[in-house]
Amino acid sequence: MNKRIVISLFLILACTYSVFSQSKVSRYQPVNVKSLLDSADSYKETNAVKAYDFIERALELIIQNNDKESEIRAYNLLGDINLYSEQFDLSVENYFKAINLAKSINNSDLAYSSNKNIGLAFKLNGDYDKALYYFNSFLGTITKSYLQDDIIFAKLQIAETYELKGEYSLAEQTYLDVLEIEKERNNTRGIIFIQDKLASISLLQNNAPGAIQYYEESEKLAAQSSDKRSLSNTLRQKGRAYKKQDKPEEELMARQQSLDINEELEDIEAQSEDLLEIGKIYVEQKQEAKAIPVLQKSVSLSEQTQNIDQKKEALYSLSKAYERSDVNKALETYKEYLKLNDSINKIREEELLSRLEMATSLNRKQQRIDLLEKDKELNDKTIELLFQEQELKDQAIRTQRITIISLIIILLILSVSSVFILRSGRQKRLANQLLALKSLRSQMNPHFIFNALNSVNNYIAKKDELSANRYLSDFAFLMRSVMENSKHDFIPLTDEIKIIELYIKLEHERFKEKFDYTFIVDEDINTESFLIPPMLIQPYIENAVWHGLRYKEEKGKLDVELNQFDKHLEITIKDDGIGREKSQELKTKNQQQNNSTGLKNIENRLRIINEVHHLGIKVEVSDLIPETKTGTYIKITVPMQEN
Repeated sequence: MNKRIVISLFLILACTYSVFSQSKVSRYQPVNVKSLLDSADSYKETNAVKAYDFIERALELIIQNNDKESEIRAYNLLGDINLYSEQFDLSVENYFKAINLAKSINNSDLAYSSNKNIGLAFKLNGDYDKALYYFNSFLGTITKSYLQDDIIFAKLQIAETYELKGEYSLAEQTYLDVLEIEKERNNTRGIIFIQDKLASISLLQNNAPGAIQYYEESEKLAAQSSDKRSLSNTLRQKGRAYKKQDKPEEELMARQQSLDINEELEDIEAQSEDLLEIGKIYVEQKQEAKAIPVLQKSVSLSEQTQNIDQKKEALYSLSKAYERSDVNKALETYKEYLKLNDSINKIREEELLSRLEMATSLNRKQQRIDLLEKDKELNDKTIELLFQEQELKDQAIRTQRITIISLIIILLILSVSSVFILRSGRQKRLANQLLALKSLRSQMNPHFIFNALNSVNNYIAKKDELSANRYLSDFAFLMRSVMENSKHDFIPLTDEIKIIELYIKLEHERFKEKFDYTFIVDEDINTESFLIPPMLIQPYIENAVWHGLRYKEEKGKLDVELNQFDKHLEITIKDDGIGREKSQELKTKNQQQNNSTGLKNIENRLRIINEVHHLGIKVEVSDLIPETKTGTYIKITVPMQEN
């Protein structure tokens, strides 16, 4: 009894201190929060990790002070940071938070930038239908206030989205609408830009004469307005149109005119590009004497601008130009081209690793920010309950009831407090379990990632760029699917099947000589409505490949089959590898520890899933051939979870 009273008094004092602390924070919070958000804004394009740190610190103050307006701005900024970091799914998520918060306080203007950019995030993520929906929704809100720049932005994005979808007629009509607006406000540069876009659409529709007509109109307008940069850009695009028509003389003339203008503007990078294209034309016309000095100058200028891709292309064309006149120089130049190409491949590999590391870091920071919101909800409920308890106690003191009644009230209050404390404890335990589950299901065996990157490196070393690109593309899609699905407790079986098919394909690509495989899904299973925890099957397949089939001397076989029995899904994974006992003998101490940790993670994840969601997922592991203890047979039984 005494212990409960002490706990209650301590909680009341803690609550009072918290309220006092919040009042102190509120005196200084606006300046601090604005400064932190301004700092995040300044770093959002250049240093995403640093910008996230500023927003995380700002949100701690914002949540303490319940400052909704600053919270909306914080999520607007998070969406922008994710957009610049090419994390488009997170960008959409944060823009939605800002929009919903603004709606909750009836002030949608605070989420104006989120409403503007959410369509852009969907567009860059390849979800063109949603992009069009949100661009049109944004257009509907700004038309009322007639902000021309934003109207033009929205219509341009709509036109470009139609163009990406291949709906060229709708794209052309939208560009024409923008052209009318630019003509009404007499914006010469805008008119030239839209006419060049219309020319590009004409080319996509195989209407080269129409494209040339648009370019000539832009060329005339740029010359009249003395806009040399726009004139140069139009001449370049006009040259590309002539190239598509296979008119080298006209293309050469347009490129030479563009070069003259860029020399006058002292635009070295543009000069390098023009010289490269002119050199290519001379090479195609077998005019090597003209091509060589032009391409040499392009190489020199690209070195000044540090444009290694352009330099690589110029070196390749220069080696082709030397082939007729000087074989040694041709060989020397081609070796320089190969060396630069290897350097570019290495840089791209490093950039890929850097992007993966940054994405991982930003995802962790996003999880911490999400936890701030959850902690806020739990704290609000706890404080509310504590205040209710205090009011009851104050009322008991004021009424001066008789001692017996007061004791009864105190006992009741303590009992209720105990219930609330226990309930809060259960909620926190459940939250911790869910957090642990989220952490476990977001993991993918690290050695697969690094071995996959080594495979890409191996392809690059062999100069097999096509295989490297194809493997890297499949690997990137797999990683993106895994990261997307890790946000959810359950996903449709269809999505899990796609991941498994792609994963087995990648592993088979690397170990073709080690095993063949079959992957069979019962046609009677409704894979769209059947829900399953993400990444449930992959770890067992990985064990089969890496610890069973990989060590087998002759070629092995992997069989994965999905069948439905009544209300259960039965997944069987069979391999005729060396078996669990032999695999254990071959492993090093470090490999045994890593494998033990991986299996323990799988067991912990299944245990938490069964506890939290009250499921009865079962896994049975045995030897495929008990007499020789070779091969492995795994049966996973999953109760039906309908969508």
